[in-house]
Amino acid sequence: MPAPATSDVSPLALVVALVVVNLAGKAGDALAAVLVESRPLTLLALNANDAHMALTAGHTPFVPYVVVCLCRRLLEDPLYFHLGATRFAGAVRVLDDASPGTRRKIEAYKPWFERFSILAVALEPGAVVCLLAGWSKMRATTFWSANVLGTFARVALVRRLGEKARTWPAAARAAAFARANRRVIAIAGAGLAAAAAASVVRGLAKALEAEKARRRRSSKRRRRL
Repeated sequence: MPAPATSDVSPLALVVALVVVNLAGKAGDALAAVLVESRPLTLLALNANDAHMALTAGHTPFVPYVVVCLCRRLLEDPLYFHLGATRFAGAVRVLDDASPGTRRKIEAYKPWFERFSILAVALEPGAVVCLLAGWSKMRATTFWSANVLGTFARVALVRRLGEKARTWPAAARAAAFARANRRVIAIAGAGLAAAAAASVVRGLAKALEAEKARRRRSSKRRRRL
């Protein structure tokens, strides 16, 4: 297995990826109660998580549903894959600054990833898995094949389950309750999403400050030499 990359990484790429994608997801969570029936594709473009995919499955045409879900769920994966392949150490450092404990999680995943890399990319291609895919020097064609096929299978499965769930009496009662209390649910969702978004921004601001401090120390050492 190749050694992790040791080159420094600018936090800009991570900041853009994490802030834009995460805040879009939080906006989707906040507006889910409003968008789920009136603008389902907008909701999926903001956040195509399993819950939103299931809730929009029964009243969204198949082709646009699949295209939007695939694009949204695959959006940040290439960046993490590239960072893992070229600047793994710096990327892990920035992620750990933003969310302490990430480094330990990545180190714990490494032995398992080495054994089940393709399965991991197919089933759960999040930031950690895509970073490790790049770090392991997985071929780009292998990464994309496993990622796209695995994501497509997940989207199709969740859609099928969502369509099936609409026929369940309990699901019908839950939908009626949600429509009757849409305003309260939307306000509560917006509050929770705002708190989560603030946490994301604080973590990334902390990571950015830590990176700037490291660069200042490095610059001072070079001047002394």
